[in-house]
Amino acid sequence: MVCCSASANEEFDSPVYLPTRNLSPFFAKLREGKPVVVMGIGGSVTEGESWAPLSVEWLRKQNPGAQIQYVDGAYGGTPPWQTVFRLRRDVLPHHPDLVFIEYAVNSYDPKERCWMALDGILQQLLDQPQKPEIVFVYVGIRNGYGKLDRVQPVARYYGFPEVDARAFLQKKIEADEGKWKDIFVDDVHPNKRGHSIYAEAVTEFLQKESERVEITPAPLMPPPFKGAELATATILPIASFQASREWKATAPPEWTGKFFDEIYVTDQPGATLTVTADTTTMGLYLIQSADSGQIEWSIDGSTPKKINLWATWLDRGSLYVRTFILVEGLPRGNHTLTVKVLPKSDKSEGNWIRIGGACVTNPKF
Repeated sequence: MVCCSASANEEFDSPVYLPTRNLSPFFAKLREGKPVVVMGIGGSVTEGESWAPLSVEWLRKQNPGAQIQYVDGAYGGTPPWQTVFRLRRDVLPHHPDLVFIEYAVNSYDPKERCWMALDGILQQLLDQPQKPEIVFVYVGIRNGYGKLDRVQPVARYYGFPEVDARAFLQKKIEADEGKWKDIFVDDVHPNKRGHSIYAEAVTEFLQKESERVEITPAPLMPPPFKGAELATATILPIASFQASREWKATAPPEWTGKFFDEIYVTDQPGATLTVTADTTTMGLYLIQSADSGQIEWSIDGSTPKKINLWATWLDRGSLYVRTFILVEGLPRGNHTLTVKVLPKSDKSEGNWIRIGGACVTNPKF
């Protein structure tokens, strides 16, 4: 039994956790022959050919003839703090009926920031006319869970079901059904066999949920666990910016096209961008690399602050997509962000700045 299990983390270990939500409405749709969409959101353990599409393939086999679509909403290296801003572009347009949330590894931001981001993700998902069912899935690292304390308290506060795939995997290892080196390619990422074990944990839970006879209405959402500010989080595209002539609007490079439709690029010192929004939060959605430069930014004409975007940890040619939240807690109203490119850092391989949008909290949604 892995559904609704307590974790091995003693801080959150509970003898009995009884979620107040279940998947009976989702399986009712399947029994009625309605098409459904399943999505997984999380990091690299969920992205691509992972446990998530394997679990959906199991659903298809159990429901022959059913129209079950899987949409991959997971992006490697991304924490919930980034996902909450990109949800309106990458997740909500697909109108999912079931969402797996996996962030027990990538929640590397401070606790309260992760909690607020998950608040925002859940509020955005459940603010849709077609409210999806949600399952928290806990994967892990070699020596445990990583950042479970940044995820599980929120899941349990709202009463969502959870699948402890890491505990399920550990039982396999302790029963001599496999060793870590045979199941994982490193300390975090499963190989094909490892993903199949994670999927087994999820499908065991799905099997039990499919056997529910009565449809249980979802309870009303309680007040936010941490806060409601990110319930309106979104990303303004570069069309919202005013750019000086040194910037070029272009297609995003390589695989980053899944994050952006278009980006602004320049390596010219003095180039400026401005964007105005009715928001209490302002940030940048951008690409870092080993050839990135430096910028300074200001809000509403305040004293400029400097950011060096040179990614010292990346190999030449590698790219990293990131949200830089510059300021929070602004008074409600229009605010203007101004960005200026600075001269090249002595150590960076270039002075390139690649910006794909502005992170804001927009009360229009």
